[in-house]
Amino acid sequence: MQRKRVVKERVVYVLDYMREGNPLDKHKFHRDKPLIQAVGEDYFLLLELTPLSYNLDFFPEDKIELDSNSSVKVDAHISYEDLTSVSKDNLPKILHKIVSEKEKVFVEIFNKAEPLTLKLHALELLPNIGKKTLRLILEERRKKPFESFKDIESRIGVKDVASILVERIIKEMQGGEKYYLFVYPLISDENKRLEQQFIYVGYIEKLK
Repeated sequence: MQRKRVVKERVVYVLDYMREGNPLDKHKFHRDKPLIQAVGEDYFLLLELTPLSYNLDFFPEDKIELDSNSSVKVDAHISYEDLTSVSKDNLPKILHKIVSEKEKVFVEIFNKAEPLTLKLHALELLPNIGKKTLRLILEERRKKPFESFKDIESRIGVKDVASILVERIIKEMQGGEKYYLFVYPLISDENKRLEQQFIYVGYIEKLK
């Protein structure tokens, strides 16, 4: 399933700032001008941005509002492979920050996620969630909805729910998935060539 609409991030976090540009960037206009790589907090889009002033400095983890008064211009959506090594290094930490700030929404995913097919439940796509753990999650949430990551961890016996979610988000960013629980997928030329079909579930969008 390819994108049927355009989505926009309201807020992004800086992954890397290159004041002199990125000589290896596939976009010529980014090779010798200030460039920001960033990740959005709603759809986890990876973006390249241009500062609107040469006098501005940006640092990893900086939060930028993409409104009419924004200090940057969105130039392009990029793939995980387009990220610099600095961006890739900073990504897990920044995703942890986003997941922690949206803990209430992510907890609701554990409370409300449903089967994707007769044989596959959405929660099984999360690392370390097998059939046995899934049954326990479903049993526990019927008794009482989960209230926090710590609540999930103590009642289910899994460790570090935030890291489990971050791992899944990064996997979706890397592409090649059939189901996208969190990341709005980028239509690449390779996906088009292979006629790859995928489904955007979009739990963050549904539950926020």
